[in-house]
Amino acid sequence: MADIRMRQGVHNLDASQVAAFRDSYRQMMQINDNRGYQVLAGRHGVPDWYCWHHQQNARVAQNMRLFLPWHRAYLYTWELAMRDRVPGVTLPWWDWTLGPPRQNGLPAIFTQRTGADGQPNPLLGFRINLPQANPRVVRPTRRSPGPPNELPRQADVDDCLSRTEWADFSDALEDIHDQVHGWVSGDMGVIGTAAFDPIFWSHHAMIDRIWWLWQARNGNGNVPTDLLDEVLAPFNLQVRDVLNVHDLGYEYAAAQSVVPIGGTG
Repeated sequence: MADIRMRQGVHNLDASQVAAFRDSYRQMMQINDNRGYQVLAGRHGVPDWYCWHHQQNARVAQNMRLFLPWHRAYLYTWELAMRDRVPGVTLPWWDWTLGPPRQNGLPAIFTQRTGADGQPNPLLGFRINLPQANPRVVRPTRRSPGPPNELPRQADVDDCLSRTEWADFSDALEDIHDQVHGWVSGDMGVIGTAAFDPIFWSHHAMIDRIWWLWQARNGNGNVPTDLLDEVLAPFNLQVRDVLNVHDLGYEYAAAQSVVPIGGTG
């Protein structure tokens, strides 16, 4: 575990960790090639459309339950890009089940206009620049969050974690995921533009963390063997490659459990 990087909750970040997190996004937003924020965010929806949701993908005809593994591969690639800019930084998760006083809706680090250094806060939003997209998208990201009491609660997560079959669990977690996207609204409420909002990544880290907690209880025996060799395009990873987060070099601060890999457990 010596080389395992630890993902923390947004609510547990200290000032230096918030600064590093923001700096990684700020630098990524200044890069226009495939190491940069716009190109990586664009792999999800507009303009590339590689994402998997509700067993569907715009590039593949067959239906497959790849929502969780595909997004894990996506976040892994994203975090490596963050660390290329700011070595040592990790992707924190946004626990939307937390209520006041720890949190009241969107975490403050995503809503402040400026950081402690006085610079504009890159976690507030991103200016999308896709003039060639159809339709054209050239504007800042937008949010319109709902009342905090309409976010999923811990009871919803517990109910999801209680489901022992892969399909049942995956579908239940995707429904919770959808609820949060709809709650943030604006670009987060639209698959095509969701990944351009900086909070997308911490929301999905929470989803990935819940899957890892489920794996700690249930292993991977319920993941259909016919999915294990599926390639999670555009990443050079198969489903079997992302079943154990330790193999990907990270851990969640509240999920210290070793999980069997390769479809056994």
